Amino acid sequence: MPPQTSLAGRGRTPKCCPVWLLLALWLAVTPAAFAGASQAALTAEVPAGQHKVLRLRNLPKDTQIAVAIQSSGRITVTFLNEADFKRFPNPVDPVFVAPVEQTISFALTMPETGDYYVVFDNTRGTDSQKVKMVIRAVAANAVPGTSPLPLPRRPPPADRKEF
Repeated sequence: MPPQTSLAGRGRTPKCCPVWLLLALWLAVTPAAFAGASQAALTAEVPAGQHKVLRLRNLPKDTQIAVAIQSSGRITVTFLNEADFKRFPNPVDPVFVAPVEQTISFALTMPETGDYYVVFDNTRGTDSQKVKMVIRAVAANAVPGTSPLPLPRRPPPADRKEF
């Protein structure tokens, strides 16, 4: 059985999952990967009482991120810089935090260059939750004078079925 990415509860160590790892590698190749708009999608299962983490490596300052998330039930999504990720579950200054009941779309501008973490938190949940995410990114200097990224409308269903 392939290993899975999970940073479950406090004090547990992360394991690798191909979907999360591929997305992180794709987004992290180099800042040059953001010369134009880039997009990725993923689907993950977040077990009850646990959380999953996605690392976005080496995002340049002022990179614009547009995100759409769909969940089968209530979870919390949090974007953290590296310092706050080390403090999780008690971050001091998260970039973004919000509950997701079914869907949410939002846009962010990265305040500084560095690694960022997307945490899908189901630690208070009693049921496993399926999460789908579409993320678009563009560097601030990619196309001078352009407007921010449009928000993705919603994650595409993996098999054309809704949950």
